[in-house]
Amino acid sequence: MLSLSTRLSRLTTLPADQQAPATRELLQASVMYLLQHDPFYGRVLSQLATTLQARPTPLGLRARPTDWQLVVSPGALAQTAWTGAQWLAMLRHVVLHLVWDHPDRYAAALRSPQQAPLVRWATDAAVNDYLDDLPAGAVTSRTLHTLLDQPVAAKQDSAVYWQLLRQWQAQQADGAATTPHAVPNQHTGKRPTEQLATATPLPGQRDGHRGWTTGQRQDQAARDQWRQQVLTTTAETLSAKQRGTLPGKVQAALTPTPPTHPLNWQGLLQRQLGQVPAGRQPAYGRFNRRQPQRMELPGQTVQTWQTIRIFVDESGSMGNQEIAYLLGQLTRLLAIYPASIRVYPFDTVVHERQSFTLTGRLPDLQRVGGGGTRFQAVFDALPRLMAGQPGQLAILLTDGYGEERVTCPLALDVIWLLTSPVAQFSVQPAPGRVISLAEDPQLQVIRGNLT
Repeated sequence: MLSLSTRLSRLTTLPADQQAPATRELLQASVMYLLQHDPFYGRVLSQLATTLQARPTPLGLRARPTDWQLVVSPGALAQTAWTGAQWLAMLRHVVLHLVWDHPDRYAAALRSPQQAPLVRWATDAAVNDYLDDLPAGAVTSRTLHTLLDQPVAAKQDSAVYWQLLRQWQAQQADGAATTPHAVPNQHTGKRPTEQLATATPLPGQRDGHRGWTTGQRQDQAARDQWRQQVLTTTAETLSAKQRGTLPGKVQAALTPTPPTHPLNWQGLLQRQLGQVPAGRQPAYGRFNRRQPQRMELPGQTVQTWQTIRIFVDESGSMGNQEIAYLLGQLTRLLAIYPASIRVYPFDTVVHERQSFTLTGRLPDLQRVGGGGTRFQAVFDALPRLMAGQPGQLAILLTDGYGEERVTCPLALDVIWLLTSPVAQFSVQPAPGRVISLAEDPQLQVIRGNLT
């Protein structure tokens, strides 16, 4: 049987019309190898539909209404000069993107020309830190350390790396505006504007992320259900020993959610925020655990979201009991983020005078709105409420019925929590992540008591 490296070398010598069948044979041999030697990745790949298409990148994922499809480009693959080990590493790379739901989590951000390169770097670094035998130039946390010119912890959630990159992008843009001839980075030798211009992996070298943006937002729930079924089926076929060799984050993804757990929108929200909100930062008030005898070395503390603003739609379709229940759920979810959390009611305007700080106990809710709904009023108020502060997050709690388009003037995270199905959401496309709470059983009980 031909080795994978031999098959890849042979692929480079074949004419274009013979590359497709050779690529199919390579894929089949690769999946068979992984099923024998690394069954987790082999099981996931065996459940993925595969298609061959001419693309600038060798492989990637493409969204379909009910699942994700593996897309391989024979021509681009023939130009890589990868070894068999590197090819297998890239197949594992694509699988981990799927396991951690990167395609649907970041589809909206990839549509932004300013955010797309940062998303690619953040998600690739989160995946590649767990892989060996990567092709030359693969992005890891070490790559981010060189780019950002600051310490970057390894094996963090992609949301952590994305937040660091966004902060760096904003700082470098401000610096370039005030000091066009800024000092070059000590590692790369490039000035900030040059770094921004080159902060995109070269096409044809790794997996493509373009297919992440091809899916419709209303199909995300169906794709996520398919993804969970793939992971469940894979987990059932692995022995305890095989599961024990997997990284902790992969094992966590394979652990099914108990059926008695409330609707998974809470889990979706926590996953969107990231396991560690914004990495770690030095703290001279703490001992350095590795070298406690050296008092000049700082310790570390978790750097968390510093500003969270929740905007509650009071247009009339949501009752006080519903709002109280959902804010109570958010209070418990956000308890792990010691941040400034403030709630603002809004309808056609944001009622800033009636805002309040969200703590462990909810105040008596008094409806102050009741008119129509204008989401743009929230985004118009954001520069005044949140400008210039790091770690910014805006959560909009709404029934989803308003205008069709909004403009977000700030680079910050936005999460929409809808009490209606995503398909009924009026804003298309919406900035940020959209999560529907329509199937929450407790919310359904509350609504049933009100009707």
